[in-house]
Amino acid sequence: MSACPLEPYARPTAQATRELAQLQAQIEEARAELVRLQQAVIDAECRLGRNLAADIVDANERLVSAALQARLDAETAARALADAARSARLDALTGLPNRVLLLDRFAHSIANANRRGSRLALLFVDLDNFKQINDTHGHAFGDEVLTLAARCLASTVREVDTVSRHGGDEFLILLDEVAQPSDAVRVADKLIAELARPHLVNDYELSLTASIGISLYPDDGETADTLIKRADAAMYRAKRQGRGSFCFHGDPAAS
Repeated sequence: MSACPLEPYARPTAQATRELAQLQAQIEEARAELVRLQQAVIDAECRLGRNLAADIVDANERLVSAALQARLDAETAARALADAARSARLDALTGLPNRVLLLDRFAHSIANANRRGSRLALLFVDLDNFKQINDTHGHAFGDEVLTLAARCLASTVREVDTVSRHGGDEFLILLDEVAQPSDAVRVADKLIAELARPHLVNDYELSLTASIGISLYPDDGETADTLIKRADAAMYRAKRQGRGSFCFHGDPAAS
């Protein structure tokens, strides 16, 4: 019996070859699309990261700016509050302590004097003929004179003492820790001499005089109001004596 010949391997038909080629192309296209999608994801993540970083930087800048502005606003408000508090305790024209601040310092000085067994002196200063100055030269000139007088008075006393504007052309000077009445006499003499020096006000030369009344703590009273009233009364006695003089409440002859 003869052997049967082997059948040759089957070859793909043209149709199968075309289908295989199409399938291969689809696979390559899918792979390419997958690569594109992966790159798109990477690009998106990079863009998101950059935008997020930029957003964070921008937010931080706004936060820092807002914090700085808030601090600036707080400092401005604090300064305005301090200025308002100072203004409420200072005379607007001369910048001297007003009655509110004087009474506050008076209370502290009285408390200290009680602890130390020391004296205080209050000088009530009234400029002589100030109304005539105002009427002759005008109120603006009068304000300049008051400012000048304030500087003269403040420059004559110690830092621990208080010069305040009582109103109009009247000033109060609180001398802290006065050992004896003669200390107040020396200050009154210096005040009168300083005011009497020739001064230029708007190119006009003038000399000022003042009448001064003096009261002592605790000799003439134990409260600020009592000492002010008695120094005021002593000032009027000094004014009757003549311009540029002073008088104590308890002893009119002391001047």
